[in-house]
Amino acid sequence: MSKLFMYGTSLEGIEQLMVMVPNFQPRRGGIVINNYFNCEGGVKDCNSSLINVSNRCNDCKNIHSSFLSDVDKVRYKGLINECFKKIRNFSFKNRLKHLTDSFKGEVFLNSNHKERFYRVIYEQDLDIYDISPRYIAVIFLFTSDETLWNLLEHTVKPNGFDFNKCSLKQISTEGYAIYQMAKTIWTGKESIEINEIADVDLIDDKTFKTIINASLITRYGTDMFLITK
Repeated sequence: MSKLFMYGTSLEGIEQLMVMVPNFQPRRGGIVINNYFNCEGGVKDCNSSLINVSNRCNDCKNIHSSFLSDVDKVRYKGLINECFKKIRNFSFKNRLKHLTDSFKGEVFLNSNHKERFYRVIYEQDLDIYDISPRYIAVIFLFTSDETLWNLLEHTVKPNGFDFNKCSLKQISTEGYAIYQMAKTIWTGKESIEINEIADVDLIDDKTFKTIINASLITRYGTDMFLITK
């Protein structure tokens, strides 16, 4: 008889995470957004003004793995604080506070965003729990807006994204920011800066939320969707 109460259910994996020793080495790979978001050391790497994406922090090997299934507003705020604790940009911090204060349990922007996202996953016959968090995060970004999705849908491939075929002529400022964040997550090369994300005149609240939640998905994987109502 299994010692796990949730054995054989969809929550078995989460229960396994909950009973494991903190900071254990995860079984499967997946990128995390480090430096600001995941590093406990390495001043040279962590004090950069750019978003950097890699497999793990080479200095401290720290990968967060504790994630509860009943995440609420307080837990969401905790994840935000942990993920972005290295950032010293006041405007960015202020926007994060506004985001967490207004959080109501939804990861997606709205029902249309959620529907588009899961339609793409379904049409590609993907197992959301068995593909790269990077891929999930980019799909999350691309489907956040219908106009943006119509422009970028053709760049989506089963094994990645063809950013060279993106037509940026019709993309809005917010759409361009989402595109640059998606490119950052997928390629690992910094294409958007913290001060740009923090700029309220450049990026509206919806786009900011999309970028932040995509960052969380990249780091924590599909467990982020457990907080969706």
